[in-house]
Amino acid sequence: MNLKKIKKKEKKAPRPKLKQLSQKKANRFVFSIVLLLSLAAVVGVIRSNIVAMNFDQLASKVEQINQDNQKTTETKETYDPAALAFYAISFAKEYLNMDGKAEEGKQKERLDRLANYLSFDVALIDEKGNEQLEFSRHFKQATVTRTVEEKECLLVYLNVVYEVKSAEKIETRTQEMVLPIQAKDQLFAIVSRPYFLTSRIPQGKTDQLEKTKETIELSGNEKEEVETFLEMFFEKYASADKQELMLLMKEAIESPEGVELVAVDTSEVTYFDTQQQDILGVQVSVTFADSLTKAAYTENFSLWLTRTENSYFVNTLKHYFTEKEGN
Repeated sequence: MNLKKIKKKEKKAPRPKLKQLSQKKANRFVFSIVLLLSLAAVVGVIRSNIVAMNFDQLASKVEQINQDNQKTTETKETYDPAALAFYAISFAKEYLNMDGKAEEGKQKERLDRLANYLSFDVALIDEKGNEQLEFSRHFKQATVTRTVEEKECLLVYLNVVYEVKSAEKIETRTQEMVLPIQAKDQLFAIVSRPYFLTSRIPQGKTDQLEKTKETIELSGNEKEEVETFLEMFFEKYASADKQELMLLMKEAIESPEGVELVAVDTSEVTYFDTQQQDILGVQVSVTFADSLTKAAYTENFSLWLTRTENSYFVNTLKHYFTEKEGN
């Protein structure tokens, strides 16, 4: 029996048909890609320029701030307040001392000394001019009260006291003198005419510091011991013996010399609770007298006392009535 070989024919898979892209479409596609890349490049250039400009502006601002800070630092560091005060007071003394009847040579010497302070011609502050002045001025004292920093200069305010003598009378005047001064390298120069203002005292009204109203009572013996200590303490205080005061108080103070104790007003001593264990609060008025003139005056004191074996010790002393021990 002949077996016929059966051959199975394999079917071939159909090949995918490639779409043909026309030249026109290809050109459009390439042009679009190039256009997008060009736009991206332009945007990148613009952004980089903006960033560069912002960076330059920021750097410029930082540099300006540094320069301003440097100028401010230089302005603040160009003068020493103590040296400036000495300079201003020295000028005030030279300026206010004037004798209208002095010889021409003496007057020229004064102007020459004044010229050393000025950045302008001394003739601008010569009060005499071509006239014979029938008065003289004598400097008494001057104190720098404040210094105002302006853009152009420092305005130094002085409270000055001087005496004016004329043919008719002698008069003492107190005024505020203002000196426009520039400072550089720790050196000073007056850059404009001095001027004067009415001296103003910053006076005001407020409640006085009074004794505490919340008092405590002591036993008879304890009260007597405290009063005895106060008498002894203020006797040492009036003697201005710092070594002895160091044995009686925590921080020995520089008490005034040339005074003597008149009386401790024990009849008006007030005791208050310090809210501290073993510390007693005392408020007392004490009268002293000048040892030379015998003129008497009274001061108020607040003391914080600690009990010792035989007496008391001053922890804190204040020259006014208060219940607050801290600063």
